[in-house]
Amino acid sequence: MPRDLSSTKSTKNKSTEQNRAAALAAAAAGFRVFPVTVKHKQDGSKYTKPRVAWGSLASTDPDQIRLWWRKWPDAVPGMATGDVFVVDLDDKDGKNGTAEYRKLGLDPDDAWALVRTPTGGQHLYFNGVDNLTISGSKAAPGIDTRGHGGFVFCPGAVSVFGEYTFERGDWFDLEHGVLSEIPAPIIEALTSAKSDAQPTKPGDYTPAELWPALEHVSSDTEREPWLEIVMAIHHATGGSKGGLALAQAWSARDYHAYDPKDVQTVWRSLDKKPGDRITADTLFARARANGWQTIDVDDILDDLDDPTPDDDLDALLGPDPEPEKPLDYDGLTFATPAECAASDPRPYLVKGLLAARDVACIVGAPGVGKSLLAPRLAYAVALGEPVFDRRVKRAGVFYVAAEDEHGMRGRLRALHDDLGDAPNLHLVGGVTDLLTTEAVKVKGKTRQRCRQADTLTKAVKEQRPGLVVIDTLAMAFPGLEENSAEGMGRVVALARRLTKWGAAVILIHHDTKAGDGLPRGHSLLNGALDVSIHLDKKASGVVRGKLSKNRNGSCEADLAFTIRPAEIGIDDDGDAITAAVCEPCDPVADMRTTPMLTERQQGALDALDDAGGVEWVSRADWRAAVEDHPVFIAIDTHETRKRAFNRSVKDLIERGFVEAESRDNGRFRRFVEYREIFDDL
Repeated sequence: MPRDLSSTKSTKNKSTEQNRAAALAAAAAGFRVFPVTVKHKQDGSKYTKPRVAWGSLASTDPDQIRLWWRKWPDAVPGMATGDVFVVDLDDKDGKNGTAEYRKLGLDPDDAWALVRTPTGGQHLYFNGVDNLTISGSKAAPGIDTRGHGGFVFCPGAVSVFGEYTFERGDWFDLEHGVLSEIPAPIIEALTSAKSDAQPTKPGDYTPAELWPALEHVSSDTEREPWLEIVMAIHHATGGSKGGLALAQAWSARDYHAYDPKDVQTVWRSLDKKPGDRITADTLFARARANGWQTIDVDDILDDLDDPTPDDDLDALLGPDPEPEKPLDYDGLTFATPAECAASDPRPYLVKGLLAARDVACIVGAPGVGKSLLAPRLAYAVALGEPVFDRRVKRAGVFYVAAEDEHGMRGRLRALHDDLGDAPNLHLVGGVTDLLTTEAVKVKGKTRQRCRQADTLTKAVKEQRPGLVVIDTLAMAFPGLEENSAEGMGRVVALARRLTKWGAAVILIHHDTKAGDGLPRGHSLLNGALDVSIHLDKKASGVVRGKLSKNRNGSCEADLAFTIRPAEIGIDDDGDAITAAVCEPCDPVADMRTTPMLTERQQGALDALDDAGGVEWVSRADWRAAVEDHPVFIAIDTHETRKRAFNRSVKDLIERGFVEAESRDNGRFRRFVEYREIFDDL
């Protein structure tokens, strides 16, 4: 039948803006959308092809939607159903869905929301229910239904056939569920149709017909469910060689125990077992649960079965705005060297140290200053001011204080007093568990989700910070099996998820007992890092940050800082309240130490000098000077610092570095002989 193409060009021009607007409206209402190519076939019928694996990739992200419509400006927006249930009344090609609907004692005018299709049909929108998926004319001829696992074209969309327009209702009704309930006769017709369905026979399907559904079934599973899908493929293809090749290809994607010989052995064993045990219906049920819709296979494979171009239509539409790359590779991209050379480098956050979408880790022993360096870097990013002699780009910061929110408030207050206000930096409190999952309803389906991880991800997505710091990994992921690949893999997965919108992520974590600079736990974490900074504190009080891994620059240039006490207030007794802050210094600063003394002994001796040194100093004054020394500031509790001080005093006296006038009245000074030696140095 000849086609009238006179309005095709104007429809195309209108579709670019209108379809993108319709897709964004659906996404804003909470419905997942995806691009679909719709064209005329030479016989006048419709060619429909989703441009992405929509069961897993359909999205509500407006940035993703805009990207799709830049790539495919002529695409029509498809909208996943499930939260809504759509009855499609088809009144063409000898079908009269409206009349059949009335035969069931129903009136289309009773539906709260109705969308008129380009061919004169009707999409009746109802509130969705959990147990209804999709069907093709099972309720009655000309009546199709779309529930979970299905999709319809968005209200407001326009294709080469015309527009989908709201005749009753609007987006508010769909978003807020202000809809009618599904009519009982429709539910009864669908459930009885299920019970009357004829079982699948061996060899009913070709591998090409199974593949679209199989793409929605992951092989990353245990032995039993994997075996069921292999059995379903065997039954559906009649045990053919093509079916075996399909089972091999599917298993090779993700099955952890994949062995081609094992697949072949299982396949041959099924040849010897009579009966219809597991059929293609099992495969289709799992695929529908993951978002697959039963579209006509002829439409899916139309580009293979009908390679003759539609010259009239192509001439009218003009060339595509840009070459289309292969689309069905699960997100893989293929770039030539020239395309790589033309691509822009990732923007830096801290030049030569941290870039957008990096996952970094600050590693070190307890008390070394990990939680002092991280807020100093975060403050520099929030201000956009250089730090450690490196340029910094200004960006928002989320500092997740999972371990010591109160202490971090004090450190940020001290930085505020030193550096001024940083309104782009937000201290995120209340994060106690980014690991534990629970069963929750997501779009009508039960999923295992971690609520705090989802909430943090949502905040990052909506506010788009340039840096997210998680302090510390151990406290943010309580109960984590750090030595297992699965456990540490969940940490990496969340960190990578938080980088999706451009943020860099810094994890604060302990090093191994060997002190080799590696993060504690499974090696998967270190392998996934873009940047790793290992902190080591010297007896002089200088902390050096060795870059053990740096994908943005050299590992030769170290960071160095000292720990400085800063007064942030007065307590009820009138005594100063202090907080430790990171003070960047020259990496080649004086690292001289006294080899005969431990770090704490040297720190106590330095504090004695500060309190008087050559003169007699009371225990109370010495103790007060020690409280402000970097070595002792890093000790967590008051009682621990007191014990460390008392032990250092005893050791220094016994080793002849300090003399005591009287231990009873507690007056001390540095032993003159050693004092003169140190003065000479």
